[in-house]
Amino acid sequence: MTDVRGGVYPFCRACTASSTAWRAPDAATRLSGMGSRFYGHRDVCPDCGSSVRTLYSTFLLIPVAYRGRFRIIRTGGRSFVGRRLLDGPAAVPAFSEEPPPSEFKDHPELVDATYEQAEAHWAARDSAGALPLYETSLAACEKVLRADDPATLQVRLRVAQALLATGDYASAIGWFELITPQLIRVFGAEHKLTRIAVEGETGAQLMVGGPRAEMKLLGELVEQDEKTLGRQNAKVLRTRAALGRATMFADQLGPAVQVLEMTLADSIEGLGDDHPDTEVYRAFLLEACEAADLRGKRKDRELSAAARLRTLAPKAD
Repeated sequence: MTDVRGGVYPFCRACTASSTAWRAPDAATRLSGMGSRFYGHRDVCPDCGSSVRTLYSTFLLIPVAYRGRFRIIRTGGRSFVGRRLLDGPAAVPAFSEEPPPSEFKDHPELVDATYEQAEAHWAARDSAGALPLYETSLAACEKVLRADDPATLQVRLRVAQALLATGDYASAIGWFELITPQLIRVFGAEHKLTRIAVEGETGAQLMVGGPRAEMKLLGELVEQDEKTLGRQNAKVLRTRAALGRATMFADQLGPAVQVLEMTLADSIEGLGDDHPDTEVYRAFLLEACEAADLRGKRKDRELSAAARLRTLAPKAD
């Protein structure tokens, strides 16, 4: 991730250490009256200019529920980036005595020098040299291991980190969006690898500049890759899934449902109904449908209902 003064861009080292990655909430909707609002403005940091603000959920602009304290940096107009404040010093992530079981040991053909060479380039801050080696290692893993095998996930995370470090933000966001829920399920939410993925995703999104900018960047990459790779290619699927998520966070709920329904249908056909990536895309679509049902317009709710019937309904025996 881009490092500035030892912190996560654009926050300084001290503010990064006292906070955790966070995605800003959606804006209030005119139909429901529900939304959120910051109150207060204190503890301005002399290094990065962030300040501490308290977030409340609101109903008709009246605060009704405390959401927490955040470090906020304004980026112009009403836009901002933020990090959730920790209650105390950042804790050292808890590791289990044994890592999750992997089938890596059953495949000696995977033990070669490629990954070690990639790690050597990475340690030397040669991200461009590390990336193709990580991708080669990942391709070998995914031929024989499940996509959510602990060994595969660690290589996937390295690919995402290298893409971010080389400035390919759209591809990095696609990877981080996909593997973060897989890392949470396999390693746990507080594991070091999961935290690296969450920070990486947030860092990439900050560099792009918000959901609408993400939509434009991801949409261009999807359009380009679909022409050369096809609709069911794994890269196209994860980039389009990230596009659907960005569309949802931009509060375009009906279009988000449509993009994610297409992604899930293509993933089922291309990867299989029980593939770990398909499971993530199914969860993304369900999240978008629930958002459309809760705060969408009538057309959004209609699209959600249709998607549930076509793609999310249980299959008959």
